[in-house]
Amino acid sequence: MANSVLFQWGPIQFQVYPFNVNQMSHSTGADWAKKEIAGAAMYREWVGENEETITLKGKVFPHFFARQKKGNVALAYSNTATRDPTTGLVVANPGGFPSSGGLAHLDVLDNMRRLGQSQILMRGDGWHYGWFVIETLSRGHSLIAEDGVGQMIEFEALFQRVPIPNDGSQGIVQMWGSGAVQGGNPETANT
Repeated sequence: MANSVLFQWGPIQFQVYPFNVNQMSHSTGADWAKKEIAGAAMYREWVGENEETITLKGKVFPHFFARQKKGNVALAYSNTATRDPTTGLVVANPGGFPSSGGLAHLDVLDNMRRLGQSQILMRGDGWHYGWFVIETLSRGHSLIAEDGVGQMIEFEALFQRVPIPNDGSQGIVQMWGSGAVQGGNPETANT
């Protein structure tokens, strides 16, 4: 069974396993200014795009993948997570990625939210939604194990569309987005 990429937000890939998505919702809208006219129907003037949100919901099973590895079961989707012999806690592989069952993926996702990072969101077939940030990330642990981590973790990530970031390292975006180059000759654009 192939491990397909369902969605990708920057470096984070939502796959069939270990970090999956089983629900997606996409909400878009337009902004209209209402203008009341005496004796006539309400007139509306289009003023632009409204907010665009994408919600991804999924489940991760960190203990299942760690157990598979611990039992020396050679599975294509197992990872290098092990238990610390002194504490008995699950520790990530030396690279820290991928985690046992997506737990570290959730931590990375939350850190990117905390830092306010915007990334490109793409669907598995290559459809490019645009630049998005994470506004909220909710996690619910169930069947809590002895290490305090749920054997099943349901999560919901709310992504909000944002403009293309204005970053100095992306000079080409600034050049084309600012209108500085008109007529095809950048040397005479500002004269």
